[in-house]
Amino acid sequence: MPSPISTIGSGRGWDWEASSARGRGLELLTVLFDAHGPLDVGTLARALRTTRGAIHRQLCELERLAFVARDGGGRWCLPPGGAMTLSPALVGRLNLRAAARPVIERLAARTGESVSVDVPNRDHRMRVDVVAGRAPWPPQPVGEALPLLAGTSGKVILAHLPRAVAAAVVAGAGLDGEDGRVVRAELAGVRRRGYLAAVGDGTPDVGSLSVPVFGSSGVAAAVTVAGPAGRWGPEAMACAVAAVRIECAALSAALGFLPALD
Repeated sequence: MPSPISTIGSGRGWDWEASSARGRGLELLTVLFDAHGPLDVGTLARALRTTRGAIHRQLCELERLAFVARDGGGRWCLPPGGAMTLSPALVGRLNLRAAARPVIERLAARTGESVSVDVPNRDHRMRVDVVAGRAPWPPQPVGEALPLLAGTSGKVILAHLPRAVAAAVVAGAGLDGEDGRVVRAELAGVRRRGYLAAVGDGTPDVGSLSVPVFGSSGVAAAVTVAGPAGRWGPEAMACAVAAVRIECAALSAALGFLPALD
């Protein structure tokens, strides 16, 4: 029987540093949501570690879409009505991020590695928060969207989506024959064990341990602990599985998940 912690030799070579404009917008809205008040461009630029010009362009685009507004002093905030003006899906992501923040902070302190939260986003998954671990750490920009089959985070989410949806994602990736059978077996293993741990799945020489988080309507997110394989390898991940699963179970309960009774 294969080990539940797998090693993938070369990784897929995804560009972990690329972040979509949609993802940057989510990150900017998250800062404004957490601030509970207006912020100037300079403060936002420092919070997001980018230039004032880049932030101003993004704010103007969000203003055009009525996601943000300016107060009398020219500072930026959510429009009148606050979170009520945002889409239910976006508010759900922001609320999940707020609930998950203490969890990922505790796990980062416990493991010393980077801990992130990804949520389903159609046939992709989007990172909504991250706590960086000890240097060096793998780059994990907030707002980055990647295919569900890229990395352990996406596969943990994919494994718990409705079977028809998961099958469509696998078929859409062009995986058939033996490749398709391997992926389906991997997803079945995730459902059986309740987690996925691997080295080199998504990024070479990076170990990642992902555990699903559930809400009242199904899988809501994946919490992932990632770090250099030299210190966050199969043995270290195996020792941390129980603690990560306990934290994710508590977070799921806080989000309204009711596990099925045997």
